[in-house]
Amino acid sequence: MFDWLIEKSKITLMLLFFLTLVGLITFFQLPQREIPEISLPVASISTIYPGADPETVERSITVPIEEELDKIEGINKHTSISAASVSTIVIELDEGMDQEKVLSKVSQSIANISGSFPEGALSSSISDDRALGALSSYHLVTDGSYEELYALQPQIADWQRTIESVPGIKGTVVKGVPVQELLITLEQEKMNENGIFLPSILAALEGEFDQVPLGKQERNGSITQLKLPVVKDVDQLSQLVVGFSNEGDPIALNELGQVELRYEKPTDIITYEGKRAISFTVIPEKGIDVPSLHRTIDERVSELSESLPASVSVDLFYTQDNIVTEIFTDLAISFAIAVGVVIIVTLLGLNFASAVIVALAIPTSILLGLIPLPYLGVDLNQISIIGFIIALGILVDDAIVVNDNIERRYKLGDSPLEGALNGTREVRVSIITSTLAIVFTFLPLVFITGSGGDFIRALPSVLITTIIASTIISLTLVPIYRVWRQKKRKRVEKFDNGLLGKPIDRLADWYADKVLGNIVRKPLRIGILGLILCTAVYGLVPFIPVVFFPSADRQEVTVDVIAPVQMTIEQTDELLASIEERMREDQSVIEVSRFTGTGLPPLFGSVLTGPGENTGQLLVRVDKEEQSAEETISKWSDILQEEYPSVETKLTTIEAGPPVGAPIAIKVSGKEIETLLEITGDLRSSIAQMEETRIVVDDVGQPWPTTVLDPDRSKLDEYGITMKEISQQIRLVTEGIPVGQFDDSFNYYDMRLIIEGAATNGDLDLSELFVPVETAQGPPAFIGFDELLTEKYSEEIQRIPHENGERTVTLRVYPREDMKTSLEAKIDDVIEGYSLSEDYSIIVGGETEARSDFFIEVGKLFIVVVFLIYIVMAFQFYSLSTPILVMSTVYLAISGAVIGLFITQTGLGFMAMMGVVSLAGIVVRNSIVLIEFIEQRIRAGSSLKEAVIEAGRARLRPILLTALTAIGALVPIALSGDVLFTPLAISIISGIFFSTFFTLLLVPALYAAIAKRKMKKLARGS
Repeated sequence: MFDWLIEKSKITLMLLFFLTLVGLITFFQLPQREIPEISLPVASISTIYPGADPETVERSITVPIEEELDKIEGINKHTSISAASVSTIVIELDEGMDQEKVLSKVSQSIANISGSFPEGALSSSISDDRALGALSSYHLVTDGSYEELYALQPQIADWQRTIESVPGIKGTVVKGVPVQELLITLEQEKMNENGIFLPSILAALEGEFDQVPLGKQERNGSITQLKLPVVKDVDQLSQLVVGFSNEGDPIALNELGQVELRYEKPTDIITYEGKRAISFTVIPEKGIDVPSLHRTIDERVSELSESLPASVSVDLFYTQDNIVTEIFTDLAISFAIAVGVVIIVTLLGLNFASAVIVALAIPTSILLGLIPLPYLGVDLNQISIIGFIIALGILVDDAIVVNDNIERRYKLGDSPLEGALNGTREVRVSIITSTLAIVFTFLPLVFITGSGGDFIRALPSVLITTIIASTIISLTLVPIYRVWRQKKRKRVEKFDNGLLGKPIDRLADWYADKVLGNIVRKPLRIGILGLILCTAVYGLVPFIPVVFFPSADRQEVTVDVIAPVQMTIEQTDELLASIEERMREDQSVIEVSRFTGTGLPPLFGSVLTGPGENTGQLLVRVDKEEQSAEETISKWSDILQEEYPSVETKLTTIEAGPPVGAPIAIKVSGKEIETLLEITGDLRSSIAQMEETRIVVDDVGQPWPTTVLDPDRSKLDEYGITMKEISQQIRLVTEGIPVGQFDDSFNYYDMRLIIEGAATNGDLDLSELFVPVETAQGPPAFIGFDELLTEKYSEEIQRIPHENGERTVTLRVYPREDMKTSLEAKIDDVIEGYSLSEDYSIIVGGETEARSDFFIEVGKLFIVVVFLIYIVMAFQFYSLSTPILVMSTVYLAISGAVIGLFITQTGLGFMAMMGVVSLAGIVVRNSIVLIEFIEQRIRAGSSLKEAVIEAGRARLRPILLTALTAIGALVPIALSGDVLFTPLAISIISGIFFSTFFTLLLVPALYAAIAKRKMKKLARGS
């Protein structure tokens, strides 16, 4: 087929032009984003049970839901937190499951058991948010009061509706604006004076709002709808009669207190550069183009902001578009440099005409490789761009090999067409075989599971499509060009082999005659010596640092703050303000935003555990030219811990990859929560004292100061008072009780009833609380709560965590810089020293667990890769031993990668391992071409020595050029300092560099040794 394509050059060129045009169109249509879309197959279930303590929430809400989840197929894991008034369960779904179907079953199961929930528990809500990353986030800022911002709530609701109507927008997140409620505040003293009790008030409200639909009637031959008016005005509601005084006079709500629309207590207090602010964050759908969608949203926000008061301004706090622009600019520069380096390298060893066609193969192969990407779910991001840069050094290999062999045929006197056909035909099998080897190398990486698989999948996809395209180009366009070029020559010219053609020719002669001549004499000794040397290199692995995903080179540092649990949100905000002021003393700090309460919107992958009034986050931006994020963390972690000893502070920055949790996570599981707290407390104390430890946190939190109201059961029985009456009365004076919804024809407002008096100043006074009891004669008597209850003070657990239904407390350990490995070893020693009963267990997880799982998965895939390459080689050479020889170059290349990582002390992590796996496909092609040429010469009648020497002479140039182009393409990345891609570049560069020498020395030696052994066997057999 390829011969036909070369002979029918016009048809082939027209087809290639059409495909290139399609590739160009695809390039402009592919969405652009910072990193690949990472789908997290998770969902959360939240259930509010107002006023309930953590143990009650666990027993009555969390456990029943978890028991139902255990019955549903498709759920891999579920974790939960039972805290005061709320149960939160996070479910992780199995890979490949129909998530909509599984979540539908979850929703149905919860609906089935919700009837068994205690009275007062609200309906569970299921949140399905499986994607990471916001498009942009804005701050609405004022120098005025928060009330001025709160008054913008109707406008903010309009903003949400407008922005969410834009195609490509999934939703919006607003922080800093509390919702309005209708609050009915009654005075206990006035209620007592008028003889009005709570049941009559509740009955009046229920009677007003809980109407039964009237239906329809027929009147004068037509059907008429019947309807009763409902109170829709706050003043009208305040005049609602709720009972009668002792004198029989009607008593309205406004005679007992007041009815008003007001804002609930805020769950977030936000400041931006010291100014009061509201946060407005835009969440995109999957598959969108970040730059174009951001431009659309920014225009809409600009239009909407025109209606804001003059005192309120809008600032763009964050946008993925800026990051995408910066990344694509840097990568475009690296790509351009890489292209230039590749072209220069080809000019060193090829004449100008040959260098032109090799250079032409670069854009053509890339454009053809773009065509399948939309169907593979790959867009333009920093991972796919890096894939193209890696491909740069590989895709010219085929073109160089084909061009070099056609040039050799022309030197032998072939005509233009014959030279192209013969030159291509001689290397076609080895090129296709080496291409299959590369495809089989990267294909298994497409099937890596989890967020790591989503993150890296673009890299193998790009390499596979681009390398296949380059093979097509090298076997069609390159020979067609050489035919055209050869025909244009008006006279026989001396063939020029580039700027360094003569030195390379002399090097090839020296290598063939001197080096290979000596190697062929004692091949076994040299081969074994080389293998021993390479094996010894693997002893350097323990001395290479291990970093799964490094911190990104960004300017953002997140400060998580957990204050003592009894602090109010206003007190916590004052605490964060003092920390902010302290950190502003650092000259490198250029901007600080304060998010008190639930913390940051979903921007930087930093989520607070158990957010509440005592928590918050600071987002600190630093001048990374003066001080990096990691340096800021190292500098301020100890300072904040020393200056705020009662406060839990944790400084983190953005990871250059998918989230993998804390560096070290220790999970302690068992039955009794007291025993778990004892074990984790002991572990936490031991680990915190280690010099390598920066901070240790748990997911239980500090003990919660608790007032236990112990009832006098004999008096309750004597007066016929129930615990429900007691709890309801107390709840009325502390937080109030919900009494339905109020509709003013524009919005719905939750109604809450609260009684002033016993807890007006924050302290509950039992002597001011009374409960009516019936008497034998006359009106009811009132019994004070101080006669029924006794106050006792204690501390209760703040949160009860579960994993898969079992109580599990997790310690998250954050080591100091470059001390993670030694800290892990010490923690392992501490854990091994524990003697636990069979009911309790300790497991080390977090990044350590994720890294181990990844290395195991990559190890399995690597075995598959080696097997697939072996099968391809076995078919090509029709031998079982020769493929082993070819595969030895992989072993040699990995040793080279180890040397490079050790010398540069680059972390062995996710991307470095991707580089190691990539070497398996990259380095085998040189050995394939070399061995294929040796066997061609032997079949042509040459002796073993002559075949090896001539193969070395003919193949040195393409081997050196392909190695230099691959290295040259990655040098800009290796020197860029990019924390994510430098390990990838270094592992590939060093692997190729050392494997090139090993291939030129050891492959001929091992081949000659094996061939001599076969010849001796044949001689003995004959």
